Amino acid sequence: MADRGDEMVIAGMRPYSPNDANNPYLRLHRGVSFVLFVDSLILLYITSIIASGLFGNSAGLVTGIVATFLIVVWLAYRARNPMAYWFGCAVIGIAGLFFGFNALYSLVGVIRGDAVFLLWVFLFSWAMFGSFRRSMSHFHPIYKNTYFGHEQGIPSLEMEAGEMLAACPHCMAVLAIQPNLLSHEDKCPYCNLHLVSKALASMYEQE
Repeated sequence: MADRGDEMVIAGMRPYSPNDANNPYLRLHRGVSFVLFVDSLILLYITSIIASGLFGNSAGLVTGIVATFLIVVWLAYRARNPMAYWFGCAVIGIAGLFFGFNALYSLVGVIRGDAVFLLWVFLFSWAMFGSFRRSMSHFHPIYKNTYFGHEQGIPSLEMEAGEMLAACPHCMAVLAIQPNLLSHEDKCPYCNLHLVSKALASMYEQE
């Protein structure tokens, strides 16, 4: 069986990097920063549309102010500035609400018989859950400690030979796991959800 160590990273994050091998939450922060950047662009686009309808000639000024705010928040969040922590959480959460409303609107289109909206239901639902998931990360004490520079918040674990630290892709609890022994049946002891998806497990079983 192939080594699954490179697969055991938080959903949406990059695999192993020598600079953050001991703290998966630093990888999570980089991933959340990227999501914040994308969600900021989406919110800026929405703002420009709304401003055009409400403010007329002043739409450019309003859009510019919002763009400046979003850029400052993203740059500060990426640098782990304490003042940007909850602003970043709010931006991602608002984007998640937007995706949720669009998913419901697309679902209405499917109910009315337009199958084209089925694709949009899937895309907006996926984006909604992804944004809400990243937003909820800010309420996790270890992620918060890491962001504010209190990296000692990650508990020290006594690991046996062949074990490594990895974060549960659902609740982000730090676990000591043996990558080459993981299967779809293995669950997180905290949230009781599967650590490895069935598709990923079957792919390695075929090898």
